[in-house]
Amino acid sequence: MPEPVRLLAVVTVRFGKNGIVNSAMNYIKRLDPARIRCDLVALNEPGEEVRAAIARTGGETFILSGRNRNPVAYMRELCRIVRLRNEEIVHAHGNSATLAFEMLAAKHGGAKTRIPHSHNTSCKMKTADKLLRGLFYKSYTHAMACSSAAGEWLYPHRAFEVLNNAIDTECFRFQSKLRENTRESLGIEPDETVFLHVGTFNDQKNQSFLLEAFAIALMQNEKARLVFAGDGIRRASCEARAEALGIRKRVDFLGSRDDIPQLLSAADLFVLPSLHEGLPLTLVEAQCAGLPCLASDRITPDSALTPLVSFSSIDSADAYAKQMVQMTKVDREKESEEAIRLVAKAGYDVSQNAETLMRRYETLARS
Repeated sequence: MPEPVRLLAVVTVRFGKNGIVNSAMNYIKRLDPARIRCDLVALNEPGEEVRAAIARTGGETFILSGRNRNPVAYMRELCRIVRLRNEEIVHAHGNSATLAFEMLAAKHGGAKTRIPHSHNTSCKMKTADKLLRGLFYKSYTHAMACSSAAGEWLYPHRAFEVLNNAIDTECFRFQSKLRENTRESLGIEPDETVFLHVGTFNDQKNQSFLLEAFAIALMQNEKARLVFAGDGIRRASCEARAEALGIRKRVDFLGSRDDIPQLLSAADLFVLPSLHEGLPLTLVEAQCAGLPCLASDRITPDSALTPLVSFSSIDSADAYAKQMVQMTKVDREKESEEAIRLVAKAGYDVSQNAETLMRRYETLARS
């Protein structure tokens, strides 16, 4: 039996409840240790659950801080790890040409296969991204992206493979009892309409716009309620904005949560007015819960894996609010059943995709 492929996964955002971390870990947790030994580089402490998932494959976890503050020192240490662990493949998850840091360190460390993985259609570090593009394109061997749009953003006019942001579809199946219990625990009345948003509070997720739209929707439906699950640098300003709009009593800021499937069952509409996305994991999860979804028209249409997703312009809060209140109630159990089938058929069930990825690693390592 051949030795396991030696893989180093690098996550270039801080570990927490965010899309890049979740999508990467969904795959890593399903790697077969007889076939893949997976080491991990993280920018901050990832937690015991993540460390256990890495250790299960025979891998080690390394914490490398200072990626953006001191990229030279970061690259030197990453190169040392690649060489020390004799990595065959380095697979780095991010959203800009700063992935050149990982690719160059991997190259000098001796990794034959170097894979950047694009998870978005824009980035915050626009100047660095622009300056590093030329170097980046020469540093990797194979390119991956979470969607066609994310690939076209980071690898324009270049070849790339799409690896879907896959999930455990059954985990998000709608359950009526779960809905009742969760609504009761949150103090939600049976006749209240719950709009749910899941995401990190930052500029990209556009929560301030959502508050403006909700204030308008509330004028037409006084039983409406907006629930935020997530945390981040913009949370405090959004709480202040809710106060200023006079809607604070109808808005719940729950913080980071581990019960997203329960919240999706409890909600009536999933709202995602993002300025840009690769292919949002949360939108796939919401569809599996049989939940109608209202997304920004700036999110790739590829994310509509089922008829549950509608798109709206975010140029006008009035237009977005109008679509919020015109949402159609659906048979959740029936829609969830059908959505899970369609999501799996479209290639977004992680059990299927993990096998595909492992075979890809094995082919690359032995080519």
